[in-house]
Amino acid sequence: MVNHKVKQVSTFLAIVAGVLALGVIVLGSYTRLVDAGLGCPDWPGCYGTVIPPMSADAQDLANQAFPDRPVEIHKTWPEMIHRYLASTLGLLIVVLCILSIINTRHPAQPTKLSITLLVLVVLQGMLGMWTVTMKLYPPIVMLHLLGGFTILSVITLFIFRVTQALPPLQDARNRYFKTLAMISFFVVAIQIALGGWTAANYAAHICHEFPVCQAGWISSLNFSEAFQVFGHKVVDFEYAPHLSADAQMTIHVTHRIGALITSLVVGWLAISLFKYSETHRYRNFAIIILSLLILQVCLGIANVAWSIPVAVAVSHNLVGALLLVSLVALNYSLRKKP
Repeated sequence: MVNHKVKQVSTFLAIVAGVLALGVIVLGSYTRLVDAGLGCPDWPGCYGTVIPPMSADAQDLANQAFPDRPVEIHKTWPEMIHRYLASTLGLLIVVLCILSIINTRHPAQPTKLSITLLVLVVLQGMLGMWTVTMKLYPPIVMLHLLGGFTILSVITLFIFRVTQALPPLQDARNRYFKTLAMISFFVVAIQIALGGWTAANYAAHICHEFPVCQAGWISSLNFSEAFQVFGHKVVDFEYAPHLSADAQMTIHVTHRIGALITSLVVGWLAISLFKYSETHRYRNFAIIILSLLILQVCLGIANVAWSIPVAVAVSHNLVGALLLVSLVALNYSLRKKP
């Protein structure tokens, strides 16, 4: 009975953690889009305090302590709320890990996944710190984004394991679907990384035309500078002072090419699932994945057409996360029977 109660608590906390993880990703994208990534120039506090400086005296003291980064309260609050949510998520994951260890003998208790989550959230916290202390260094910013999506994916697996939802799908075409679903998952993950690199290098605004970037774009490609990881001659990477327009354009174009490849691969997966009518769950997955894919493509085009409005860009991140979660669910369904 005690084991069952612990499992029920773990289930509830895991669902809350999943919602929080999605919220952290969405708020992180918003923080980035409103240029609030350095809204607090120190870590883990904000201008040396737990709460952003609100009064005039507090702001004067903060400006004296950080003369190179004066208080911009409209940027400070998104950054700190993001940290508060991320810290709450980290605390929930610690509790989940403790409960899993206590209840490790229960067959549905995913102890290894909870320990994995704990390791991931510690690494994510370090990346969050380095994002600030290294002044938005693009590889760290991208890894921080990927860390959030990875935590969301593992929490999703945790929920399926602890609830014992989505029993394994087994039929004659299982191996084909499993291979295609795994390829689709990694293609989407790579595309998310490219999106993170585009955002980290402020390359989303560089192309204003669709489907091409601009006239003569092929002759202006500069991959060596666009994907340079080390050797930059700047210490503050806000607004990408280390990149030329050609390098930013190359990053943007690469992300568009990745979007085309992703659409073809994931679209083929969805169509294949939909055509195979032996199991209703295949068709349901096909509808969900294809709907999210179409919506994501439309949001990407809207970003270009309307010059990256914040609401559309945040929705682009949200739908990308949901698409990744749907592929996690599909891959979990296609696992082997125990």
